[in-house]
Amino acid sequence: MRYLCCVIFCLLLWSSLGYAQKDSLGLISGFSSQSAKMEELLRKLPVRQDPRITDLLLRHSQINQRKRGTDGFRLEIFFSSESRAREQSARVRNEFNLIFPTIPSYLLFQTPNFKVRIGDFRNKSEALKTKAYIASKYPNAFIVKDFIRFPELYPESVEQTEEQ
Repeated sequence: MRYLCCVIFCLLLWSSLGYAQKDSLGLISGFSSQSAKMEELLRKLPVRQDPRITDLLLRHSQINQRKRGTDGFRLEIFFSSESRAREQSARVRNEFNLIFPTIPSYLLFQTPNFKVRIGDFRNKSEALKTKAYIASKYPNAFIVKDFIRFPELYPESVEQTEEQ
């Protein structure tokens, strides 16, 4: 009896699995035909929205284009508010540029501190890699949130070969 119940249960389960492959559009697991059907439905779908939303999106994109940067991270390798902090920060920056010429550096003054920050990192993992790379020379470097420049899409070497 137990065996018969198990067999009947398995048959019912197996027969219901045949219907699991159909989606709500009535297609049977054909991905290309399914996406085509979905695109057709989306084209017919009316979208009603306030025209002010479009205006806000345009303003937002214009503001971002004017910024010439985005939120990101940098490494701070020096800060001081001493009487000769300006000269010290300039010296640290020049020294850094000689040792690591491929990493951009920035000299900042945020009252009362002069700071030297390096790099333009979009995420913390990039900043951590660079921190490990410069750790032998700047062991006290730390990660700070900052407004960074957009990365170059084409390095200078590619632009120079195109011009020739």
